[in-house]
Amino acid sequence: TTQTLSLLRHGRRLPTIHSLLHTQRKQLQTHLFWYFSYTKLTPIMPRRGRKRKKTRTHVVDTDERIKGALLSQDENKIPRSLVIRRGKVESELIELVTDLRKLMRPYTAVNFKEDATNRKVTLAHYANSLSSSMGVTHIMALSQNSARVNLRMGRAPAGPTLSFRVKRFTLGRQIRAVQRRPYDSSKAFESPPVVVTNNFGDASAAPHVKLMRITFQNMFPAINVSTVKLNECRRVVLFNFIRRDTSEVEDGNGDDATNKKDGASNDEVEDEEVEIRHYAIRAKPVGVDRKVRRLIEAKIPNLSKLDDISDYITGQTSSGAPAPAVNSGAMSDSEAEDETAHVMLPEKFRGKGNNKSQKSALKLVELGPRLRLKLVKVERGLASGDVMYHAYVHKTPEEVKELKQRKEQEASLKRQRREDQEANVQRKQAAKDEKKAKREQRKKEREEAAMASLRGEGAVAGGGSDDEDKSDGSEEETDSSVVDNEGGFDGEEEEEEESESGSDGEKE
Repeated sequence: TTQTLSLLRHGRRLPTIHSLLHTQRKQLQTHLFWYFSYTKLTPIMPRRGRKRKKTRTHVVDTDERIKGALLSQDENKIPRSLVIRRGKVESELIELVTDLRKLMRPYTAVNFKEDATNRKVTLAHYANSLSSSMGVTHIMALSQNSARVNLRMGRAPAGPTLSFRVKRFTLGRQIRAVQRRPYDSSKAFESPPVVVTNNFGDASAAPHVKLMRITFQNMFPAINVSTVKLNECRRVVLFNFIRRDTSEVEDGNGDDATNKKDGASNDEVEDEEVEIRHYAIRAKPVGVDRKVRRLIEAKIPNLSKLDDISDYITGQTSSGAPAPAVNSGAMSDSEAEDETAHVMLPEKFRGKGNNKSQKSALKLVELGPRLRLKLVKVERGLASGDVMYHAYVHKTPEEVKELKQRKEQEASLKRQRREDQEANVQRKQAAKDEKKAKREQRKKEREEAAMASLRGEGAVAGGGSDDEDKSDGSEEETDSSVVDNEGGFDGEEEEEEESESGSDGEKE
């Protein structure tokens, strides 16, 4: 800057100044480059050329897109359930709803907040609201009255609906309270359970029994044996169908008859019931000593009283004396293992020592809840429609036909009444609109008449009140009288002009 000012003072030419500035800029760039190179920093050099434009070279493979489409279709086929309560219920029943939601996980609404006190919100309302948007396929509704607890399972949105009576139930916390080592793993609920239906019969079973089996199976996603992973099979849901011979009860034989004599009610003795159990699968390695297995499972015992770990394995010290007792928490020798529960694992399973091609013993640990259900009624629709089966009410085909005709007549009468009501509503609305249009027309005419009177253009005939009509009539009469007077005055003026013209002629 000092050199530039000195050049300007001495009157040097402008091109000389520009060349000097260019030389100084080049020198400054050179000094900066060597400075950043010495300090091992990236030199800041001016960018040359336009910005590089990227071209996308990655193209999604067609097979991957087809695979994604197939996965989305499979997800749409997965059944999703909704467990709710209806009406005012006890606190135990609210807890039962929570346990049922855990049983139906992961494809269920765990934190759903229902309006249980609003009786106007029916199952059909839930189905119409959630089946299309959330993909809900099954609805389970628990309700309670003064006599019993009821459970309804319905297929959304068209049915059918199975109505059960809950004979007895046990909550999950009550089951865990009596267990020695309760099962507690949140990861077990990340995959759907394995469904087992027992004693439901074959193709020759009764129609309502077949419907129960199909409904229970369709509430959970189907398992593809070719693609399923062993770690995903962590839980089991058992539906056991119990049949009893009521003739033995009537004859006074069997345990049920004994219970009846002891004071049990007739409701507890049913010919057909369904029992629901919920288990977790636990595997333990076999083929090794129990003490070694405890070490494999990372359950290290207290070895402070022993000199060597071999004393713990063999049970004797190096001198041959028996080793001190160690509380390892292992099972006693009296607890014999079931040989039928030993399996060869095709894949690695959860737990220490459960590796591939390793023999392990499977054990079921109950999670809860327990339910004992009695099927009472089957409806064709979702909580509506024809009654396909009833456990206590039996009707002849003639009675069924008569009842169906009566229902059809009631439905047709209801439809006719609704049509008449809609026609009456339309007629009243049309009359109301017509009356409103006439009122607006009269208002418009009154406004026009008022504007005309203000402008002096005369009154305009139109609607209004009777007083306004009278006032308008008086105004018309006054106006006409004025017009007549004006006409009279004009006639007199014409006669005077004629007389004057006659006098002028005589003078001429």
